[in-house]
Amino acid sequence: MTRFLALLIIAFIIYYYMKNSLKSNTARDGVQKHENKKVDVVNTQIKEISYIYYSAAKDHNTCNVCMELDGKHLLPSHKILQSIKPPHINCKSYKGCRCTLVYVTQDEEDSRKIESLLKRHGGICDRQTIERELAS
Repeated sequence: MTRFLALLIIAFIIYYYMKNSLKSNTARDGVQKHENKKVDVVNTQIKEISYIYYSAAKDHNTCNVCMELDGKHLLPSHKILQSIKPPHINCKSYKGCRCTLVYVTQDEEDSRKIESLLKRHGGICDRQTIERELAS
């Protein structure tokens, strides 16, 4: 019985050291992998936001407030943006606000035209105005 207990204790000690050894190797590998991922700041292209597009879910659970905001284009600096940022408090849907903001960067097609159009219209326009102005 004493031999059995001694073997059990030795087996546990070996298991304990092997387990800790594997943990420390994994932790070191994780640190090395993280250190190898250096960001190349010089070649990273920073995309600036040109405008923001408000998108509602548009189903039978969407409230009138969200449907009214759907399709609005805004400049990122517009003052109304903070009060309508989803999930906004004015949403009347029993499922809650399911709207989203779509951020459009300057490298997207027609983004500069839309941005200048928004500046001419005070920073906010609806979809129809944008489409009409782009078509002409």
